[in-house]
Amino acid sequence: MTTPPFDDNPFRSPDYATAPPPMPGRQPVPHWFTTKVKVTLTVCVVLALAVGSLGAWGLSRVGSTGTPSDGDCLYLSRESGDRIAYHHVGCSSDRASYKVENTYRGAIACASGDYVRFRLGSGAGETLCLALNVRSGDCVRGLDDETTVTKVSCSDPAVQERVQILSGYGREDECERADKVLSYAGPPSRTVCLAPPGESI
Repeated sequence: MTTPPFDDNPFRSPDYATAPPPMPGRQPVPHWFTTKVKVTLTVCVVLALAVGSLGAWGLSRVGSTGTPSDGDCLYLSRESGDRIAYHHVGCSSDRASYKVENTYRGAIACASGDYVRFRLGSGAGETLCLALNVRSGDCVRGLDDETTVTKVSCSDPAVQERVQILSGYGREDECERADKVLSYAGPPSRTVCLAPPGESI
């Protein structure tokens, strides 16, 4: 009886043809499911969850004061990726472009009127119905984009519109000299007449 020669060459490729069979009761692991594949799959899952979370959060910027509620005031800004964010401010601030008139759970349509509909999050989320936060005699500019609306002094050269508010919904016919009219169902229901500052409305 002879002893097979001992092979101590560490660089020799293993003989897969003579690899030992898998242990009984254990399924063989596919050769493609390596540690590298496991790590790659884990990273992909984590990234997908992170992107989903950022996508939901990116519709709005929730500050330290939390989610807006009815009666809160805020202004909007356009963030990277053309997302729109909100920012809490006091209602007396010139930056307070909008007031939250109604909040709804889910993707709900706002009441009749010219509300800016703002969605928080994805899925169920919340819907904010925003009304222009102005009083009669205020002057504003930037009405062409909800993220650029700003209250300014009526003597400011940048002023575009002067505000008059009429009680009641849909009184456009009484805003004859106005070049833009907004109506809100409220409460309170009102019509916002916006005319160039030189006009008498």
